[in-house]
Amino acid sequence: MAQTLVDQLLSKFETCLATLPRGPKFWHPRLKDLALPEAVKMPEEGLFPPVEKEEDLLLHLTVTGRCNARCEGCINTNLTCQGREEVLQLFEADPLRDARALAQLISREGKPRATIAFYGGEPLLALSKMQSIVEMLDEWGLSERVRYMVYTNGQFLKRAVSEAKEFVSRVWLFSVSIDGRPEQHHRFRKGTDLFLIREGLSALKEETGARVLQWSTLREGQSLWDCVEEFLSLHEKGLADFFFWHLAEAEDSFEDFEGFASRYGKDLEKLLDVYEDHLSRGVLLPIVPLNELLVFWFTGEVRGHSACGVELATNFDLVGGRVLACADLPAELTLGEVSASGEISWRGNGLLERLVAYRGVLGCERCGVYPYCGGRCPVQVLTGSPARTLAYCILTRLFVGLVAERAPRLQEALLSQGFTPEKIYRHSAFLARYTDVIP
Repeated sequence: MAQTLVDQLLSKFETCLATLPRGPKFWHPRLKDLALPEAVKMPEEGLFPPVEKEEDLLLHLTVTGRCNARCEGCINTNLTCQGREEVLQLFEADPLRDARALAQLISREGKPRATIAFYGGEPLLALSKMQSIVEMLDEWGLSERVRYMVYTNGQFLKRAVSEAKEFVSRVWLFSVSIDGRPEQHHRFRKGTDLFLIREGLSALKEETGARVLQWSTLREGQSLWDCVEEFLSLHEKGLADFFFWHLAEAEDSFEDFEGFASRYGKDLEKLLDVYEDHLSRGVLLPIVPLNELLVFWFTGEVRGHSACGVELATNFDLVGGRVLACADLPAELTLGEVSASGEISWRGNGLLERLVAYRGVLGCERCGVYPYCGGRCPVQVLTGSPARTLAYCILTRLFVGLVAERAPRLQEALLSQGFTPEKIYRHSAFLARYTDVIP
């Protein structure tokens, strides 16, 4: 069934792509026609050897489908569940079942370390479930092999620190969704209060050693620079350690793509200006996508797989008693079922390879930024639309192209400050693996 569904989605995407009357276009004054796959090219050789990457097992556990944020374009209700809100009840975790499944995956994969990422919905609405799972894994002797992270909208951070300080102290990284300064954030995340989120970050930093990644989601009508300004403010106060942004998965085409791309490009240039200014003072800003791109640029590495590694069978997502390659894919695309006792029955249907077959349809390997990109997000391709996907290809070329213009200057500045690709990776680029990776 899963194999058939993927083939149906791919066929639908290919048909829509073939009948697309006019793909999205964007002409940049210096980079020219960014709709062309060869408009921007990554270097084929680097000046530095490849960087040794983190390879711990990454396991996402969806704790609950419940969420307070009411975000515009919520992926759970719009794409993953195709608008069927009743399906969200399937996302509720069973602590004993899921702890046993996690332990089984850790044992099966044999990696020295596993990162368990609690996902949602809003995981802090199910705080007791996360606590129970951590306690069980501790009892089973896995505490030395596991570290934890939590994806959260941040609304209940202060309460979590107050009610579950021991659990919160065990969390290595909190990925907190902040979509800009108050006006922009509140416009797109109506069920959250940025002022309360800031208070939660203050409590978190005062009481624990957790690191904080500000995760900003860009939709049409939002400004990347607004998100950057909020991060710079939080970073200066010691409340946020890293910054990541990504473009929201969506089905509809942009209403004004050229306008969005123009503004996005200007915001990227502002970001690069600030990055260079800090660098001139010996400070490497922890901008995760930019730093990871620079590592690829200066080493000449080729990612060799989709950015999230969905086809590698090294990362797994547990969602409501199912094992998925990605929690944001439809529940029907399961790799295995988890019994009530926590035993996993694998389907072995060759699904992973088919999940990235879209790269041939899009012609990804002919694209000059493919060594960095690895192919657009399979969620966007399989459950979104060709027009939106092609627009994101253009925006990726725009990002890489603007960095390419400054690459010689950036390389000189980084090396003069002792920031080799290895140091850039260890500083913050390594965190790309724990995000959606490609903006």
